[in-house]
Amino acid sequence: MATLSEVVSTLKKMAPLTLAESWDNVGLLVEPDVRKPVSLVFLTNDLTEDVLEEAVSVDADLIISYHPPVFTPFKRITSDSWKSRIVSRCLSRGIAIYSPHTSWDAVENGLTDWLISCFDGTVSTIQPLNINPEFSHVVTLSGSLSDNTQLGGKEIRAIVESSEFQADKHFKVVSYTDSQLQLLCNSSSLVTLNKVSKSPKYNLFFYANKNESLPLYSTGSGRCCQFRNGLTINAAIEKIKRHLGVDNLMIALARGSTLESTICSAAAVAGSGASVLRGVDAGLYLTGEMSHHDVLDAVHNNVTVVLANHSNTERSYLKVFAGRLLAEMPQLNVHVSKVDRDPLMFV
Repeated sequence: MATLSEVVSTLKKMAPLTLAESWDNVGLLVEPDVRKPVSLVFLTNDLTEDVLEEAVSVDADLIISYHPPVFTPFKRITSDSWKSRIVSRCLSRGIAIYSPHTSWDAVENGLTDWLISCFDGTVSTIQPLNINPEFSHVVTLSGSLSDNTQLGGKEIRAIVESSEFQADKHFKVVSYTDSQLQLLCNSSSLVTLNKVSKSPKYNLFFYANKNESLPLYSTGSGRCCQFRNGLTINAAIEKIKRHLGVDNLMIALARGSTLESTICSAAAVAGSGASVLRGVDAGLYLTGEMSHHDVLDAVHNNVTVVLANHSNTERSYLKVFAGRLLAEMPQLNVHVSKVDRDPLMFV
């Protein structure tokens, strides 16, 4: 057993929270008032209600959820929303929640190094690309409707455009996911975004950073591997499948390539990696998801794209981390969720 503060201190030592992205919500997210020793630590990629049931069944004291289950601010903790139900139940049962997210991506020998390790070669860190210096700020937006229904990135974009913003004139979309929108804009546009966020129809939140050399992505968020020996695309795909433990992948072949074409390098980013991979010189991009247009850009720049679904590029690292945590704190019991899975599947 250990105290919660001892476990949290160890987690921070293993992956300093200062490495996390500025927009991220990492660290100890739920701290119950009930003070009790931590005996069982439960690891999951996503903390869903099904996963919480599993954690409760094994008497977990601390849940480490790679993706933060608390990201946008709550206005109330009730049973109306699945995320607030999770927080409420954890508090009532004395279960703490910790999320490392992008600190695990950035740290040396962390998740991203594990992801690229399916290839044999010289690994280097992907340097961030300042993609549009004429825009002064990088903005991350997230939010929900007035009934607490979470808004996806595409829905948030539609709200922004309904305020007479014009894409590529007033702003440029960097990326969007199922929970947020990232865009570039000028300082004058921040005033308009602030007005949009105060609409009674929505609960919008945004974070703005200067569009400088490290606007949004830490230097640790992606890796590139120069192979010792060339690989056919088909051989690279088989390596990825074995490494991730998946049977199927989505493939977009580089223009003019076949599965028997040889490549000499690959770049990898966990989760949604288009904004970090954009412009990287590699024969293959490995990530979880990319937009249709980002895939088209890649294949027309002679890059083959391999997509595994967002969390499939992250989940298998949990077993690796479990071993590392036990090496640091052998007095703990560490369980990896068996219920946690990517919500999308190939049929």
